[in-house]
Amino acid sequence: MFKRANGKCECTMKTCKQHTGRCNADLRGDWAVHHVTAGGPDTLSNALGMCQICHRNTPTYGTGKR
Repeated sequence: MFKRANGKCECTMKTCKQHTGRCNADLRGDWAVHHVTAGGPDTLSNALGMCQICHRNTPTYGTGKR
């Protein structure tokens, strides 16, 4: 996932207050894997690498935890 993201946050949410378009934050240190479908499978197709700020801004943050 990190390689696919080219080391950058994959957030493109229009509701995120941190950026417009795709976030350009570096994914180093403390970054998160966001499930596209909350509670869905742990697969690359259902995951995005996000910086912590963007991850906390997702509408499903904290839901679907096992």
